[in-house]
Amino acid sequence: MAQTQPTFTDIQRRKIEVEIVSKDGIPALSVDKILPGGSSERVLLLNPHDARRFRTAIDNYLNEASARELNGNVASLSPKDMVELFGEADD
Repeated sequence: MAQTQPTFTDIQRRKIEVEIVSKDGIPALSVDKILPGGSSERVLLLNPHDARRFRTAIDNYLNEASARELNGNVASLSPKDMVELFGEADD
């Protein structure tokens, strides 16, 4: 049975849903983009090894972002500022 985790909106204003799915009793982490109309498109499907590597990448990003904020190099940007910087999704 799928276990839905929090859904969030990324920088490019795409709705993202993360859930634990399983097939034949083997769990995987599914990262899906929610499309207009409510259907979804899989972005990533991670096994435990890949999920740990992804977690390491996220931890590295968060550590770097926190260090820059503490050094005063980067102020926190609003969602609007982030969209202006990175652009809307190319969908």
